[in-house]
Amino acid sequence: MLRLLTALACGAAFAGLAACGESEQEQAREVVQEYVDATNSDDYEAVCDLYSESLKQELGAADCPAFVEEQSSGAETELELVEVRVSGDRATADLDSRSEQEGPARLGLTLEREDDDWRITGFQ
Repeated sequence: MLRLLTALACGAAFAGLAACGESEQEQAREVVQEYVDATNSDDYEAVCDLYSESLKQELGAADCPAFVEEQSSGAETELELVEVRVSGDRATADLDSRSEQEGPARLGLTLEREDDDWRITGFQ
């Protein structure tokens, strides 16, 4: 019985380490994909959770989710992740944006590491 419990505990520990072993590229890409998914599903709170504090201050909005919703209202836009490039503690991402009103466009995001997390710091 003790061997079974030990094996289960080790298995759980190794499963947890697999997530910790993601490369910087994978971690940054995951954050950008979360942004794309949140934007496409109009989850403005989740979008703001991915912004850096400095970006929120730069936007000058006391209520970030309400601000993002207001800025995107009426635009039926669908985002798709194209590419993420990482250089040290900074990254850039290219997104394709499609909307009936404006047609296709390429958007850029900038990201930086804050502590152990990637955060969106700006738009290109």
